Amino acid sequence: MTKNEFIPITETPYVSELAKDYLLGKDIGINNPLVTDYEGIFKLAKSKNFSLENRNILVEVLLNQYKKDSVELNENSQVYRNILDLKESSTFSFTTGQQIHIFLGPLFFIYKIQSLLRHVKNFNASNNGIKAVPVFWMASEDHDLNEINYIKLYGETHTWEAEAGNAVGRILCKGLPELIDKIEERADKTAENIKLFKLFRSHYKSDRTLAAATRSLLNEIFGEEGLLIVDPDDKRLKQSFAEISKREIEEKILFNNYNEQNSIIKKHGFEPRVNAQEINFFWLENSKRIKLKIKNSKIVKGDSDEELTLEIILQHIDKLSPNVITRPLYQETILPNILYLGGGAELEYWLPLQETFQKLGIQFPALIQRDSVLYISNKNFDSFNKIGLKWWQLFQDEKKLVDLYNELIKDDSHNISNILNSIQSSIEHLSETLKVKEIKSGLIFKEISDIQKGMIRLSNQLSDEELKTKAKDPVFARIIKIKEKLFDKKQERNDFVVGNYFVLHHFNLEFEKIEPVLNFNLVD
Repeated sequence: MTKNEFIPITETPYVSELAKDYLLGKDIGINNPLVTDYEGIFKLAKSKNFSLENRNILVEVLLNQYKKDSVELNENSQVYRNILDLKESSTFSFTTGQQIHIFLGPLFFIYKIQSLLRHVKNFNASNNGIKAVPVFWMASEDHDLNEINYIKLYGETHTWEAEAGNAVGRILCKGLPELIDKIEERADKTAENIKLFKLFRSHYKSDRTLAAATRSLLNEIFGEEGLLIVDPDDKRLKQSFAEISKREIEEKILFNNYNEQNSIIKKHGFEPRVNAQEINFFWLENSKRIKLKIKNSKIVKGDSDEELTLEIILQHIDKLSPNVITRPLYQETILPNILYLGGGAELEYWLPLQETFQKLGIQFPALIQRDSVLYISNKNFDSFNKIGLKWWQLFQDEKKLVDLYNELIKDDSHNISNILNSIQSSIEHLSETLKVKEIKSGLIFKEISDIQKGMIRLSNQLSDEELKTKAKDPVFARIIKIKEKLFDKKQERNDFVVGNYFVLHHFNLEFEKIEPVLNFNLVD
């Protein structure tokens, strides 16, 4: 066992069924735009049409955003060079995005960025005349405060009590410095935790917005690797998206095409992640993000009768805020993007967008699932490694683990599964023998069928009982405890960066293939 190992993400529960079939190149009912190597992304870059005007706007906006958020850029820094390189027709973006969780949120927030940087590094290593720069898209306009306003430490939840309803990126970090104090008091007094809380204090200032704090924090952590952070809540960027917004609202392209694609996916056995509405935008006004709706063929704000004409919307385009399925359209309009990296759920709502992209004349990017990471202490690893159990086998259900455990510890004398399998084989052999002898009595074969059904019930009952018995075995009980904590509950969603400072730089995702992986690590 080396310090870390990789397995394809499709061999784990870290991927949804639709995303899994997509990544395996299986038929999902709709067009499968899977790009399987970096050469495929290179071809997308060669056919990408992104104007010099839009490049100049993007560069100006990024420089202004960094300045506005008091993030000083050294002209020799990789971030500054990457921003200026976006003016060049041979430079394109690889993008990932996420809600801007306080204190960097669950571990997958960081894994997402690390995964993006892996792909940028691998693509640029090909020296094919095309440069990729990494872009992190802050979901600053999201208004679901309760999804980003907490962290968990040692099983205790710590919540930021801010006023809900506004786009979260606009909320001032008032109360976060005090929350840092409270959490630090609870945390272990390790050198790593001291560094982490010092890092938080230097960015989460009461008079800064959450978007500004997130930008400066991510820049300090990933600036040397050239990560660009874009805030989509920007008037100039939205002006570049105005024409697409106008067409979508007038023609209801998403409502017609997206839902049709969802119907096809559903016929292939998958449940759609998101459904398109008649209008797929919000309205930012008076510190609130209000859902726009169609009522009596008119656009209204939320459940009110207050009408918004298309003319007013376009005059105040900075107030128009994309929802989950117009956000990809916005993103791919204002960025010279050729790869989007997301989680399994993101792949699910991106895939039905292809027809809409085509109708709007927007190129669909390479769609890749992010890598995942699983770390385990050497002590826990030794608990199952000593008996020969491989870490990826812990993804199996507990009943299968019982059989595997018995096999590994050579406990064959009382292996119930072996005995049951022997009986079932004998019954099958009896059935075949009767057929050869041309015994065709329906009553006899009905009895055999009843016995086989009874054996299945008996097998399930005995498996339950054996699992209860094995739970008393201290080695097996520890294996199950590790499985539940790390494998079943998805560590990357239940553990947070707070308390796990080492994830910021610890994992070196060195993997040259484009396929997403689960990176398994041992830590002290």
